[in-house]
Amino acid sequence: MTKAAIYARVSTAEQAEKGYSLDTQLEECRRRAGELGTKAAEEFVDDGYSGEFIDRPALDKLRGRLAGHEFAYVIVFDPDRLARNLAHQLIITEEIERAGAELVFVSVSFEQSAEGKLFYSIRGAIADYEKEKIKERSLRGKRGKAAKGKIIADAKPFGYTFDRKVSNYAINEPEAEIVRRMYDWLVTEKVGTATICKRLNEQGIPSPRLKKPWIVSAVYRLLTNPLYKGTHVAMRYKYQKVGQNKRVRELRPEAEWIEVPVPAIVDSATWEAALRQLKENKSLSKRNLKHEQLLNGLVYCARCGRKMTIAYAGKATEPRSYYVCVSQRSNTYIYSGQERCAARRIPTEALDKAVFDHLLQLSANPKQIKQYLVARPSQAGAQNLQTALERLADNETRLVKQREMLLRWYRQQMVSDEDAERQLADIRTRLHDIEQNKKKIRAELAAASPFLSPSELVAALQQNFAAGDLPYEEKRAAVRAVLEKAVVERRDSTKARGSRPEISIELKFL
Repeated sequence: MTKAAIYARVSTAEQAEKGYSLDTQLEECRRRAGELGTKAAEEFVDDGYSGEFIDRPALDKLRGRLAGHEFAYVIVFDPDRLARNLAHQLIITEEIERAGAELVFVSVSFEQSAEGKLFYSIRGAIADYEKEKIKERSLRGKRGKAAKGKIIADAKPFGYTFDRKVSNYAINEPEAEIVRRMYDWLVTEKVGTATICKRLNEQGIPSPRLKKPWIVSAVYRLLTNPLYKGTHVAMRYKYQKVGQNKRVRELRPEAEWIEVPVPAIVDSATWEAALRQLKENKSLSKRNLKHEQLLNGLVYCARCGRKMTIAYAGKATEPRSYYVCVSQRSNTYIYSGQERCAARRIPTEALDKAVFDHLLQLSANPKQIKQYLVARPSQAGAQNLQTALERLADNETRLVKQREMLLRWYRQQMVSDEDAERQLADIRTRLHDIEQNKKKIRAELAAASPFLSPSELVAALQQNFAAGDLPYEEKRAAVRAVLEKAVVERRDSTKARGSRPEISIELKFL
């Protein structure tokens, strides 16, 4: 039984184009199928997919079915419905021909001859040209719209609603009042973005986009956005599609930016004062004060395994510092409702002294180091893992070459469809297994990163800790010369100021 495949496509922007609607395409293709004497026709429809990319659900399905030699004809309304990219058109055409089917267009005639293929290629090149012209006209239209003081696209900023009649923003007074309150907290009360974020969440004010709790970065972006002083910056970014549902954003040169006036929620003086206050808050931030924490960056929480960061208490001029589990300090955990670790904070001075004194003791008693070396992977084990990884890479290269050779034979009709599909499936499976094994080995290698040998570790301890009492910078360098991490937990329950904390410490050496 003679069977035809009908392919139709519209992109979102093209659905209103005259003569290119799905109904029109399908109706004309069905009529053509009847003229060809086909007894059955199966339809493959991509609704809302750009012809710029070859990966489309219905087209992928059709290409997969072609391998089974099910169709005598593939009917498409117009070449640019098949693809807008000339190279893609030729790839699909070759697949159709290899499947023993005939490609038929409704709007133009296409002969299986050199002249017909040349005409097809020329039409594809023209389609590419038209696509670029459409982009250029669209960009010119956007620039013209922005130059007239109109918003190109509604970004749904908090505090505004979009007025389609004038293509500009109008103030949303309930939300605008919250925005003014945020600026007042910053400028008048001189609080930071973290405090503003906390207040918004405590008052139950949802964030503008996902109606989830506010995060500090969103507060900062709002307070630094010139939109709120009455200036929208258009043409600041350009977007490039890299897939059907994926695009990347790039910053345009500042000379291409266009300022569009919008209703201001705060005056320029308040907005400038907010920027100055943010800068001042950053310069006065406790986390930017220079203090001497010996183990900063090396401390991990024994309860949850997360890194521990520095927190301060007391007066800003004389703060007391602590190592705190990052889950208790990170805005991700504090403001989003995620569970935080209950580990107690540890005074930095106490932990730094305990670790340094212990390293000093080890340098004088090298035999005690043996207890730390039991669980460490051997250098030989790491070398074996690296050799296995190299062997897998060689096998992967060989399989890729084998796949390329098989595809070349297939194009030259030196192997049958069944043999090619069977061998390609086998190669895909083996490549997948290799990739999984490589991931496992890389994970093991990461865990078994190059260690100092026992003799090297003893020498490093004796060399770096021989002097005993060292200046801070030399102490810090000495610790980092031998120590990979310190996994710690405070075990005592005392909370009185000046109490001596009980800390369990597990040291891991380089």
